[in-house]
Amino acid sequence: MSLYPTEKQVNALKAGNSNEKVVMLNLLVFKNPEAYAEYGNRVKTILPDYSGRVLFNGAVRNVLIGDDVPKFEAVLLVEYANHNKFLEMTSSEAYLSFHHFREEGLESQWLLSLTPF
Repeated sequence: MSLYPTEKQVNALKAGNSNEKVVMLNLLVFKNPEAYAEYGNRVKTILPDYSGRVLFNGAVRNVLIGDDVPKFEAVLLVEYANHNKFLEMTSSEAYLSFHHFREEGLESQWLLSLTPF
């Protein structure tokens, strides 16, 4: 069960190419979906300020391939111009002012940083 990256994980993200687009794949398990929805609505208002946009969000219907997969409830794909923009957003005053809704809403999260190949 994780809600925050480790220092090692943040450093690995920072070590990536800062000039290429990054898509953050969020695999979510909720404890309070309404609180997370409020968080999501507020994030959407600041995403454009950080060259971000939601590519997809939706509920997980079922697992087609894989054993012992956590019971993810939702998937969210958010694109940023680069990982620095993502890091700027998550440390911004605006983001930190409503970040508590994320904590209230999530039981656990898996966040993967994706780049094109």
